[in-house]
Amino acid sequence: MNIMSIYILIPFLPLLASLILFLGGRRWGENSHRIGIPAIGFSFVLSVAAFIEVLRNGPFTLSLYRLFQSGSLTIDLTLFVDQLTVLLLLLVTGVSAVVHVYSSRYMIGDSRYNRFFAVIALFTSSMIFLVMSGNLLMLLISWEVMGICSYLLISHAAERPSACREATKAFIVNSIADVGFSFGIILTFFTFGTLDIQTILAQAEGMQNHTINILGWAGLDLQIYPVALIPFFLFMGAMGKSAQMPFHVWLPGAMEAPTPVSALIHAATMVNAGPFLLVRVSPLISLSPYAMTFIFIIGASTAVFAGIVSLTQSDIKKILAYSTISQIGFMVMACGLGAFAVAIFHLLAHGCYKAFFFLSTGNSLQSVERDLKQGDHEPHVTEGMGVLYGGALLLALLPPFVLFSGSYEYLWGVTGFASASIGFKVIGLITVFVASQYLFKGVTSLFVHGPKTYWPASGQQGLESQSVRPQFLNGPILAVLFLTTVLAGGLLTLFWNWFANFLAPSLIFPKVTLAEGTVEQGFSFWLVVSLGMAVAGWVYAYSRQIRSQRQASRANERSNRLYVLFWNKGYFDEIYGAYVVTPTIQLAHWLWRIIDIKVIDCFIQSIAKYTLIFAGWLWRIMDIRIIDRFIQSIANYTVYFVGRLWRIVDVRWLDRKVEKVAEQVDGVQILREMESRTIQHQLIVMIFWLVAMTVLLYFSV
Repeated sequence: MNIMSIYILIPFLPLLASLILFLGGRRWGENSHRIGIPAIGFSFVLSVAAFIEVLRNGPFTLSLYRLFQSGSLTIDLTLFVDQLTVLLLLLVTGVSAVVHVYSSRYMIGDSRYNRFFAVIALFTSSMIFLVMSGNLLMLLISWEVMGICSYLLISHAAERPSACREATKAFIVNSIADVGFSFGIILTFFTFGTLDIQTILAQAEGMQNHTINILGWAGLDLQIYPVALIPFFLFMGAMGKSAQMPFHVWLPGAMEAPTPVSALIHAATMVNAGPFLLVRVSPLISLSPYAMTFIFIIGASTAVFAGIVSLTQSDIKKILAYSTISQIGFMVMACGLGAFAVAIFHLLAHGCYKAFFFLSTGNSLQSVERDLKQGDHEPHVTEGMGVLYGGALLLALLPPFVLFSGSYEYLWGVTGFASASIGFKVIGLITVFVASQYLFKGVTSLFVHGPKTYWPASGQQGLESQSVRPQFLNGPILAVLFLTTVLAGGLLTLFWNWFANFLAPSLIFPKVTLAEGTVEQGFSFWLVVSLGMAVAGWVYAYSRQIRSQRQASRANERSNRLYVLFWNKGYFDEIYGAYVVTPTIQLAHWLWRIIDIKVIDCFIQSIAKYTLIFAGWLWRIMDIRIIDRFIQSIANYTVYFVGRLWRIVDVRWLDRKVEKVAEQVDGVQILREMESRTIQHQLIVMIFWLVAMTVLLYFSV
């Protein structure tokens, strides 16, 4: 057996654990985690081994089963493991292992403990199969199984109507998006004659000018370029799974699932499927500029919209949900710009961060609740503000050095797209400007309204609070902090360089080359510009802070309408409810009244009516006139025939036969009487002679 075959266990171990838990029923009880945790833990160990194998020897393929073969057409179920696959395997199996361990304590006492672990094991297995799929058919199967598992997990608390409603919404929204995804796979197969992903990507450039007639079956001539159209349909599926506008409405409702499920959906599975799909088929997507533009627009719109919505929410779950939507939007936007390596780096970093955030949210909320019960008082700090502002300015100058003085630009330009280079500069400058404002606000709010220390105050009820004063934030400490951050940024840029080089073989584009020294070109100019943007952001934040309260109130009044708009999440749910859900329900009622009652029911009633009429006609015609008359005729002829037989057989023949028999019977009786008399005479004679012989013998002696 080939030693490489052991990597087949990576997806099959969670699948086997799921089957054992499903088939075992409730007998496992609260020991179900003893099956799931070792399975996913060993999958993570094998994922690390697969990462080392790819790092040393490059990609490899594992054949599972030949599903179909007809002539030259062959469909094999295969697993393909390359640089992109192993990075996602580490994320999926690692986060899932942590979630399994966390769930073993979090779900104690749940009546569906066994079912929960069975479903999340299947959920993890389907995501692993998705990232390891070597052909589109296997990817589609994994894609749909993952959607079913999400429905089961969101509706885990089935006794809550809200959970069932949100699970149904998630399933329907994803199903609608999957229609386009399925059509894209069908069109891909019709174009390339295969479902093998690597074969499709290898042939994509040569098929760029190929056209097909999609209405040939109807006798019409409509020629299309499938290579330009396929990415749109594939991206439609990614929009649904990754909650991109306008299919984003299902993800906030998915918070009805238990906290471990939210961590799994947001960090390791489900929403990451979209960016992964775009990067996996990136050589095909890059051949369609219109598709890449569309992907960029959708990703950017989603990122900005969801980011603003998350800032207006007060529910921590909604904040996290829209934060995830926004971050996935940035990943999709990066794919639209051609920065596929950045999208994967962002995906991995966001997955680790969001998993930690979800799993720690419960404890954080409990701590906040305890603090609120103890009381809260607003502190006041008036000293050391100059040093505080200076520290904020120094921190604001760090992002330009991290972004524009290292290998981060190479991470964007590894595929050589001009749009990625332009996008990096635009997004980088915006990031620097916004980050400087957040750093200013964060530092000043942290130390002006600093961490509170509570202790009982004599003679007062409750607890008093004091803030940590910022005098300790002096010049030497700021210098050490600045140097430490620069060193960390330098190490990070080295990691970005390694990451880009490692992932580059999975992002091979035939006509794209990246010239040496591209990263260094224009280095000083863009670094100076970014530093200027950082200072501008700091100045803007400072000016807003010192603005009068009346001006701030006026600004709040002007922005009130926008705030309400984003607080209501853009009214997407209301729009869908008014223009999609309600009309659909009304259409269903109309169809029920028109089609079901007036058409189908009337049709059935008409059939029943005419069936009764036909049955009556059959009874009158067939039964009375034909069958009854036929039976009567048979009866009449039978009676006539019996009469004839009686007259012929009984009177003429049987009577004579009886007379002869009677005569014979009389003779036999006479013979029987004579025979009995003869026997009597013979017995008397025999007795006489016996007596005579006895007497003679007696006297002779």
